[in-house]
Amino acid sequence: MPRGKLLVEPTALAGYDSDGLGYKHFRPDAVALPEDGGELLALVKVLRDLSVPYVARGAGTSLSGGPVPAQGGVVIHLSRLHRIESIDADAGVAVVESGVVLNQLDEALRPHGLYYPPDPSTGSVCTLGGNVASNAGGVHCFRYGVTSNYVLG
Repeated sequence: MPRGKLLVEPTALAGYDSDGLGYKHFRPDAVALPEDGGELLALVKVLRDLSVPYVARGAGTSLSGGPVPAQGGVVIHLSRLHRIESIDADAGVAVVESGVVLNQLDEALRPHGLYYPPDPSTGSVCTLGGNVASNAGGVHCFRYGVTSNYVLG
């Protein structure tokens, strides 16, 4: 990966050794920051071919240990994949990348008279990819359901 897209210095890796819970700490060997889906796909193929363990990570607000590199390897930080590709208000569908922050999506949906109901308490920082990975819900889930109720693909 080009310079600036692969972190290997111990000080740069320190923030990637746990999630929001902070219960266990596992330092990754590297952190990759792909810019788009093509880079992500190429990276995953290389890591798979080399049998290097990897874990996807969004904002790291999870309380489940999901984005923690328990086996070492590479953390793939998806925050740069933050584009909202399209919004079809009539169908009630938005196509977004995994690094879109929850509140960013809600702001884009508001002019269309729509909103995204799952509401984890970290909506100003948490990413949709992380929400999908953990099936996040928040306080609205009792009325509207959790993330999996809103994902089409």
